[in-house]
Amino acid sequence: MIKTTTDLLPKAKNRPGTAISVKYITIHNTGNATQGANAAFHARYLKTSTAINAPVSWHYTVDESNIYQHLPDNELGWHAGDGTRVPGGNTQSIGIEICMNSDGNLLRATDNAAWLTASLCKKHNIPMENIVQHFRWTQKNCPQMLRSGKPYVWGVFLDKVRGFLESASET
Repeated sequence: MIKTTTDLLPKAKNRPGTAISVKYITIHNTGNATQGANAAFHARYLKTSTAINAPVSWHYTVDESNIYQHLPDNELGWHAGDGTRVPGGNTQSIGIEICMNSDGNLLRATDNAAWLTASLCKKHNIPMENIVQHFRWTQKNCPQMLRSGKPYVWGVFLDKVRGFLESASET
């Protein structure tokens, strides 16, 4: 089990406090390969005026050793572009961002995201077919690392989630 830090955003444009009915988990990569752009870095970013005014937000950021929770699972985040292609990304899904910073360990970060995804599936009774890529909602190339086979392909990510779910049900 990986340490989760609850660091909720204050009420603002990027945390309107709107309740959602959770049906999906949307997987992203941060798109930020800068050294030091780990989960703590993104937690700080979400509290800047840039993020607040965009507005941009998501529920969790995961790196090789930490998970930061930014929003309650049942609140709306601005991470999946509702209305541009398929509605429901923001209004029905929990957003998970996987860090891809050049000084981080992408394999461990992605494995940690698979563990978190399994935990959230179990907690919210979300079926495997409702674990989706950001691409589903907007056709954006995201999660860009998984979509390019780094550290592995999407199917392997889902297999890892399934493995965590199966091992949890055996205990």
